Amino acid sequence: MPRRIPIAAARELAKQLGLRQVILLAWDGERTHVVTYGKTVEDCDQAAQGGDKLKAALGWPESLNAIPSRVKALQAKVDRLEAAISWALGEGDKGLDRKASGLFVHLAKALEA
Repeated sequence: MPRRIPIAAARELAKQLGLRQVILLAWDGERTHVVTYGKTVEDCDQAAQGGDKLKAALGWPESLNAIPSRVKALQAKVDRLEAAISWALGEGDKGLDRKASGLFVHLAKALEA
């Protein structure tokens, strides 16, 4: 019996059927599996939230909820952009590294031209 159902299985089902989001709830005779997939980052997040609701309804501990990696990556980008905006507004560094601040200055100059 599988320890985990791969996300690739949900992605393949989505491709085959032309679906934007897939939430799989499966039982292998011993354990229940919940697997989610979303075509876009937004779909991915929504499918994961739906999967978390299923887990809650089944009494799973909240610690088993996970933020999809694509959503985590987007959140990290938003955090870097917020730091760049804070830096540009003179609110201090706020975690902005030198490379990012240099890029931001370059982009700001390009926009002024």
